[in-house]
Amino acid sequence: MTNKRLILTLQPDILAICRLDPATQISADMLKGNFVAITKTDEELSIIRPQENIPDEVIYTKGWRCLRIEGPFTPGTTGILAAVLSPLADAKLSVFTATTYDTGHVLVQEKNLNLAIQILAQAGHTVRSENKATAPHAIQ
Repeated sequence: MTNKRLILTLQPDILAICRLDPATQISADMLKGNFVAITKTDEELSIIRPQENIPDEVIYTKGWRCLRIEGPFTPGTTGILAAVLSPLADAKLSVFTATTYDTGHVLVQEKNLNLAIQILAQAGHTVRSENKATAPHAIQ
């Protein structure tokens, strides 16, 4: 695990984690938003996206907030997600993750957002909202 102090930025959208049949065609509407992540396996298609306008036939959970770990990091960098996930897991907070080539994204339920930010600050990380650093126990 890395001892590096990380900077995370709270993303603006409230997100839904959607589960679809793997054969589902993805509409352009499903791709709208500041943050959309798609993962497909032979068993399911998962899309993380803003929670507005989810089609009725989609299974989903809503009310998630995304903290982007500021990078970029090379794919060979180790311990970045662990440095963020370990303190949240120790506090028994449920998380969902998505990674890109350059960085990672950690989703926490909106009802747990302030607690997650406090825990991350106590672990030595900085959480930003609107490009401003937060105080150790609150979002500015």
